[in-house]
Amino acid sequence: MASGINRLICIFTTTLIIISCERVQFDPKIETLNDKLPVVYGVLGNHPDYRQIELTRTAPYMDGTEYPVIENAIVTVSDENNTYTFNHIRDGIYQAPEDFQPGIDTTYNLSISIEGEIYEAQSLMPPSVNIHSVKVQPDRWEDEDAGIYEITAWIKDNERENERFIAKYAINEVPYDSVSVWSQYTDQLTNNIWLEDAVIFGNIEANPGDTIDVYVLSVSGQYYDFVQAAEKNRVGYNPFTPPAGVTITGNISNGALGFFQVSAIVQETVVVPDDK
Repeated sequence: MASGINRLICIFTTTLIIISCERVQFDPKIETLNDKLPVVYGVLGNHPDYRQIELTRTAPYMDGTEYPVIENAIVTVSDENNTYTFNHIRDGIYQAPEDFQPGIDTTYNLSISIEGEIYEAQSLMPPSVNIHSVKVQPDRWEDEDAGIYEITAWIKDNERENERFIAKYAINEVPYDSVSVWSQYTDQLTNNIWLEDAVIFGNIEANPGDTIDVYVLSVSGQYYDFVQAAEKNRVGYNPFTPPAGVTITGNISNGALGFFQVSAIVQETVVVPDDK
């Protein structure tokens, strides 16, 4: 009897070992994760270069195809008194009408209708930055003849607290519009004071005679955090202690991705000097 029980236990144990050692394929299903979710990118402002909203969809992670654009949406932006319809012009880009002229401290509501689904967002346009002068000079951290420049400015911070700004630039009208070269500024430590020769950009490759346009956008705290998160995900970390990816949170409703921001935009232009 004991011998039979022992044989039964042995068979049962062997079966468990076989089952536990069986290789089970792990399938995280990333090839279809976030497939075809709407993606909204709309940074509008009081500047002719900031009058468009771009609509695309996410693509399967392992697909390798380009992101599909959305061309059949109804896109409107409204304030307390008016509703503006944005017209599709090409490749998922929707253009503001001529009479859309956003104003400071006005709240704007975005509504996007796609195949019966509604996606919404809201943005208040903050006041613009106070730039009094801009200068381009050789980057102080590089060899003077290396063709590497920095841009500095005299700025008077506004009295309003907790302001945030994003700065971008273009060289000879070619925009360098990537989070990797944007500058970010918050007045948490510098509210209502003068900033003298503050460095806005460094490590700019340019040539004497090049024209550099500087754009400074006033943004909300949420958009500022959105850009910060994107930057942290882009920059590499210590490979020995890599943290988890930073969550990038947009402000579009109904499960869509992306961000809607209305900004006051200041543009300044400088020319790289020929010091020779």
